[in-house]
Parts: sequence; C-alpha cells; structure tokens
Amino acid sequence: MGDPLTLAIAAAAAGKAVELTGQPVKDGIVAFGRKVRDKLSGRAADEEALVGAIARPDDGAGIARLAKALRRVMEADAGFADDLEAAFQRAMDEDPEFRVVVDDRLRQTRVDATANNEGVTNVFNGTAEKVIQLRNVHGGLTIN
Repeated sequence: MGDPLTLAIAAAAAGKAVELTGQPVKDGIVAFGRKVRDKLSGRAADEEALVGAIARPDDGAGIARLAKALRRVMEADAGFADDLEAAFQRAMDEDPEFRVVVDDRLRQTRVDATANNEGVTNVFNGTAEKVIQLRNVHGGLTIN
C-alpha cells in the first residue's frame, strides 16, 4: 500500500475529481489533473493504471496500482513531486467539495487495499511526532 499522500492523489485522480460534474472546474483542480495526465503520458503501464483507476474509481486495487505508479514517478522526479503535491493541496484548499470527495475515496481505498494485501499492513492516521512500525524483529531492540 502506498503512503497516504500518494493514495490521496491517486484516489482524487481516479475519482474523476478533475471534472466535478455540474460545477465550474476550479483552476487548482485543472492544474492537478493536468499534471497527473501529462506526467504519466507516454508511459504505457502508468497510463494504463490511470485509465483503469478512472474507469473503476471504487476499485481499491486499481487505486493502489495508480498510487504505485505515481510514487515511482514522484521518487524519480522530486520537482514533479513538489509541483504535484502543491497542485493537490491547492485543489483541496480551493474546493471543500473536492476535499470531501478525496477524503471519501481515500477511506474506501485504504480499506480495500488493506483487505487485498497478503501480509501485515499498518495504517497510521492522524498527527504524531514519532511513529514506529516494525515487523519480524529478531534479537534485541533498543529505542532511545
């Protein structure tokens, strides 16, 4: 499962949030959608992940595939990652309904992705200064 920000971005893109039906589309939402489409354009597997997630926005596995593609692209291009996160935040700030759609889709995606994952998945929600998650620790462990 991807990190919460990437899942939120993927959920927003897949949820057709760039075309808020019946409402004027806000500049931030247009910029966000364009950045996702432009960056994934020409990358067959990534385009397929985007198209699949848009076609089935309630499919947690499809959202997870899109999140994985976005995370890979964001890790390879820090400038794109910063621009995309800024566009996403602008869209969230600009339109409260967009924020509600994203939050709803993110909650659905987290449940589906967790249920479809064979292994241990820890999902941390909220604010904390320090969070530690471990698995398969053999031997001693000291945390100061």
